[in-house]
Amino acid sequence: MKKIILSSIILTLATQFSFAAVPDSIKAMVADFDSIVQVAEKDYAAFKFKVTDINRKEYKAFKKSLVNDIKKQKRTWQDAVCAYMGWFGDFHFGVYGNNEIAANYFKYARKRINYHELMEIYDPKMLSCKINEDTWLIRFPSCNGTQELAENFVREYKASGCPNLIIDIRGNMGGQDESFEPLLELLYDYPDGKRDGSVFRYTRASIERAGWTLEDLEDLGYPTDIDYAPEYVVKIADGAHMTFDAISKYPKKAALIIDNMVASSGEQSVLNTRLVSHRTTIYGRDNTMGCIDTGNCQIFESARKPLVVQYSTTYSMRYEKGTAVDFTGISPDVRITLPYPKQLTDNIDEWVLWVAEDLKN
Repeated sequence: MKKIILSSIILTLATQFSFAAVPDSIKAMVADFDSIVQVAEKDYAAFKFKVTDINRKEYKAFKKSLVNDIKKQKRTWQDAVCAYMGWFGDFHFGVYGNNEIAANYFKYARKRINYHELMEIYDPKMLSCKINEDTWLIRFPSCNGTQELAENFVREYKASGCPNLIIDIRGNMGGQDESFEPLLELLYDYPDGKRDGSVFRYTRASIERAGWTLEDLEDLGYPTDIDYAPEYVVKIADGAHMTFDAISKYPKKAALIIDNMVASSGEQSVLNTRLVSHRTTIYGRDNTMGCIDTGNCQIFESARKPLVVQYSTTYSMRYEKGTAVDFTGISPDVRITLPYPKQLTDNIDEWVLWVAEDLKN
């Protein structure tokens, strides 16, 4: 027993001595890295789903290896943070705030399809126009404050008299869910669609970073006993119905075109369309990005600027049900087998023409 205790003491002293030998500048870098780890482990809403009994040993070993790399100056602490956050595979949990560092993060993040390399021009723009006598096109590549524009597009389509409608959301990386609602209402024909619920998980640190007061929390419906509760968990009712006031006569048939750059609120638009519209078929060659199971992001700025971390404070109940889509993205109903178009801007490209013909036939 004495030998075991003595060995333990020697090992502890050796560890302390080795860290004491590390320069103060390196210690500060390790501390900055550790501050990001604390945000992940304490404040990141989906952490318990990302690190489980199955991969906990792998996670701890990876985290330790990154710290050792910083101490041995094998990598910068910023690179270690990028590698660490990329391990989680969640685009709502990433490094932003500096173009060079953000680009480094995407080296470690889940791979996305680079359409800029596959096409001459990939720059989808808003568009509303007639394709032929049967079909109208609405290209909607953003949900970022575009609800009024969506309302205008709906009016233009209704005035066209076309029985078929294509809504092209390629490149739509999100914004606000409500931006797509005018289009969703146009497609609505199924009153029993039920949404997956969400869990809002706000820790004290997240509340402080948001600059909220007790009155703000009360307005949001959160508990305000901050002296007693370590975190605030609010569940938005699972299985809530999605309904609109009336079912539109047109379109008779509709299509939604997606690609791998559809993410966040763009993906929510796809999920909602599937919930409420039987007349709409999802077309695409690739799955969506897979960036919707977490959300409502908060910002943490490291002591050593300019590194800024974004982490989600909510997660979908799909995690609890085992039906999360971020691992694979959302797949289309019909795979487009054509080559990628040469250009995607404000033009009527080859895919749109193919889908229009498919709807017609």
